[in-house]
Amino acid sequence: MRNGAANTVFEVIGMVSTSGISPLDEARGELLREASIDAEASGREKAQEESGPARSLLVFFLGSEGFAVDLVHVRKVLRPSRIAFVSGAAPEVLGLMNCQGEVLCVLDLRRILSPGKETAQPAATEGKFIVVVQHGGKEAGFLVDEVRDVAEIPASSVHPVLDSIDPSRASLFEGTVACGGRFVGLLSPSACLNP
Repeated sequence: MRNGAANTVFEVIGMVSTSGISPLDEARGELLREASIDAEASGREKAQEESGPARSLLVFFLGSEGFAVDLVHVRKVLRPSRIAFVSGAAPEVLGLMNCQGEVLCVLDLRRILSPGKETAQPAATEGKFIVVVQHGGKEAGFLVDEVRDVAEIPASSVHPVLDSIDPSRASLFEGTVACGGRFVGLLSPSACLNP
């Protein structure tokens, strides 16, 4: 049996393929390709283990500033319809809106994030969007200027809140993420729903 195996090896070594590469070189090349594929797959699995599960984020803008919220908390994105003013409401409350038969409280996210920059004028809603966020049994719509993208990032790529954020407002953020070549603030839904 051993002799038969040795004879087969010698036969393989002595054979030459029509491509000018010996069958032994072909076999060696095939083994290297398989090893390379296995190493690449192992590297991808290891990178995924190190980075943790992915997070899907909705990226939107208020003027030139970018923000994101975890998609798991976004119920829907819609265009604003008539918003009824609520007398005596907090300054960040734009009012109430009929949302497919339900009453939705609409908040001015700009006022939540920058309370010192309040204006007497109500926020204009034309051409804007409302991102409806739900968390911990609470739901509200946030008025935003532009909805840009849905981005998927590794959970490990969430960085700390930027030092440039006012410390009194830092609790409104989970951290900072890189999306589309720029850093955006990752909002904390629970904090934004309870400013």
